Amino acid sequence: MPSFSAIVETRIAAPRAAVFEAIVPIDLPSIFTGYGPLPAVTGTREQSGAWDGAGQTRVVMLSDGSEAGERMDRYRHPEYFAYTVSGFTGVLRWLVHSANGEWWFEPEGEGTRVRWRYAFNARSWVVALPVWFITRMLWRGYMGKALRLSREGIEA
Repeated sequence: MPSFSAIVETRIAAPRAAVFEAIVPIDLPSIFTGYGPLPAVTGTREQSGAWDGAGQTRVVMLSDGSEAGERMDRYRHPEYFAYTVSGFTGVLRWLVHSANGEWWFEPEGEGTRVRWRYAFNARSWVVALPVWFITRMLWRGYMGKALRLSREGIEA
C-alpha cells in the first residue's frame, strides 16, 4: 500500500531532556487546535500508563466526533519516540488504514532540534491521490502549527 509522509522541524531553546519530557506527554488539545478542515483534538481516553513507554495505548478524540487509537511503539528517552495511529472512525477511515509518527530530539547548541515525521498508509492506490493531497497540502500545516505551539509553550 502507498504511504505518504510529511516532515516538520524546529529549534527549541531548551535542553534536549526537557524538550523530550514536555513533548511526549503533552496535552494534545493544547497543540492540535484544528487546521482548515482538519479537526482539533478534544481529549484522550483509555490511556494505559503515563505515555512514557512502548506498548502504551490511548484513544484520541476529535472535534468532529471521530476518534482514533494510538499506540506508542518505541520510546528512547531523551532522543526518540514513535507511535502508530489506527482505527480511524471519521472520513480518514475510508482512505487510510493507519499512520506512523516519529519524533527525533537532537542537541543543537544550547537548545534542541526537533524533527517530526508523520506518514499516512493509504488503503489502496485508488485513494492515493486524496491521501497525498491531505498529507502535502493540509497535514503538514497542521503539524507545523502543533510544533509551533509546542515550542511556544516550552519556551514561555
